[in-house]
Amino acid sequence: MVTRGFLAGASAKAFLVVLACSCASTAIAAPRAPFRAALPEPPPLVRQLAAAPTAASPAPEAFTIDLSPPRAADADFDIAAALVPAEGWAFAEALDAFVHGARGERRALRRAIADFYAARFYRPLWREGVGWRAEAAAVLERLRCAGEDGLDLRAYPLPDPGAQPAEAADEIALSEAVVAYATQAAGGRIDPQRLSRLIGARPSLPEPGAVLAATAGAGAQAAEALQDYNPPHPGYRALKEKLAELRNARAPDAPTRYAESRTVARDDTPARKRRAAPAAVRDTRLRAEIIANMERWRWMPRDLGENRIEVNIPDFELAVIRDGEVTHRARVIVGKEGTPTPVFSNAMQFIIVNPYWNVPPSILNKEMLPKFGGDLQAIAARGYEVVYRNGHARVRQRPGEGNALGRIKFMFPNDFSVYLHDTPSRALFASTHRAFSHGCVRVDQPFRFAEAVLGSGWREERVKRLIGDQERYINLARPLPIHIEYFTAYVDESGRLQLRGDLYGYSAKVRAALGLEG
Repeated sequence: MVTRGFLAGASAKAFLVVLACSCASTAIAAPRAPFRAALPEPPPLVRQLAAAPTAASPAPEAFTIDLSPPRAADADFDIAAALVPAEGWAFAEALDAFVHGARGERRALRRAIADFYAARFYRPLWREGVGWRAEAAAVLERLRCAGEDGLDLRAYPLPDPGAQPAEAADEIALSEAVVAYATQAAGGRIDPQRLSRLIGARPSLPEPGAVLAATAGAGAQAAEALQDYNPPHPGYRALKEKLAELRNARAPDAPTRYAESRTVARDDTPARKRRAAPAAVRDTRLRAEIIANMERWRWMPRDLGENRIEVNIPDFELAVIRDGEVTHRARVIVGKEGTPTPVFSNAMQFIIVNPYWNVPPSILNKEMLPKFGGDLQAIAARGYEVVYRNGHARVRQRPGEGNALGRIKFMFPNDFSVYLHDTPSRALFASTHRAFSHGCVRVDQPFRFAEAVLGSGWREERVKRLIGDQERYINLARPLPIHIEYFTAYVDESGRLQLRGDLYGYSAKVRAALGLEG
């Protein structure tokens, strides 16, 4: 406990110590005065000024420093406690019970809320007098509509805005629900990497105190400030509109025949389930699928980039986007179920024409060596180079028409060692279900894609003129964001809901993690 007497005594002692040290330092540092005979004679004007009469200097003012121990009356004085209003003590006790009434992650969240209130000396955020502030009513309405955003706040009971007086427990409950909404909206319900190590998303979750300060501090726009923790992307908002159509008992636009034909022909596909199940069950499953995809939007970077590349794995397609508009589309081949294409965001930096293919150790050991009886020389006779380094053999395929990467590859350094590239097996692009690779993404008409990526000055023909037997590098003028995504439900440019097969089972895992039926 800090007391006034202690502060006064400590400050005085510190002052005297500093003063004594200062004087001692001055005495030690002062040079010895020279003999009078060694001093030069001052000029006449200076001698006249020195001889002039002066007013008497005032006597120094005396003061006394009390170094006595603090009095008993001051010993119980707490500066921090004095700043807490009288009603704040009851609020502090309510917060303490609130924190200890939970465990695990929820207790940590409640502790952060309690710390926020302690920093503001337990002054209420949402209440004023015995009633609610105006912004509290708007925030409560937004929280009651959390289901519109695909969120679930059933574990957070909301206070009645019409109840009088507004109690401390009501204030605390509202703050917890606000923080829970913001955390869920930012992607805090699921850790994507627990679903698969090949999902590289790491959602950035807001700090509870910052959420409360920003929301309450927005005044009349408090509800909008809270809703802004949801993804800002048009793709998310379009799915939210489809969810509202379903919720309002208006059947959403049926997926087109194109959408149905593109779905993987497996028993667990959304298309087959919709056809086989009764209408009510179909709506429940469709709602779950939409919410699962809204959840995956929360894993995306908030700023995708006005210029970017998007690859949607279940759609087997990529798009180049410039200034927010799609300028190029291409079919792609993605990883097989056993060798999935990773889901992550990065930035494309350069292109290699006539690339070598460095055979991954997994492919070399599991496929090539068994095929050739473990004979590296037999592999070398098929157009590969065997390079020995530090006692280990590395195999790479020379540039050429038969190279596994084709004639061009597109590089964006990443932890998964995947990239986009050409392929000599171009007939596979005619397939509807294009999951044939070991994880990398093969691009149809790759030189046309290169033109779309490089922009002005790099026509398709110019890039093709670099074809030869030596690697050629083209650096992008600036890194281009690339997002390898996994959306099994999305809304196309015409406003129609499109559904795709759950190739890697990620959508089913999200639905299960969120407790959604279907």
